[in-house]
Amino acid sequence: MNPIIPLYVTLQTFVQGRVDQLKERTDDRGASAIEYGALLVVSAVVIGVLVGIANSEFKTAVTGKIQEIFSN
Repeated sequence: MNPIIPLYVTLQTFVQGRVDQLKERTDDRGASAIEYGALLVVSAVVIGVLVGIANSEFKTAVTGKIQEIFSN
């Protein structure tokens, strides 16, 4: 007997069981468009704050180095 056959049967049984479970599921547990929108807004705010902080620190550092170069 081919040793792959029991593995194939087990895999097929598992997949068919999962498909049946998904078909029987009627409750809505997924995220809605509003939740995805809120996630995008929060992400944009966090990224904006981080870029703002990094930009001001970068600007201060570059300005200091330029003044140091031209003051000599």
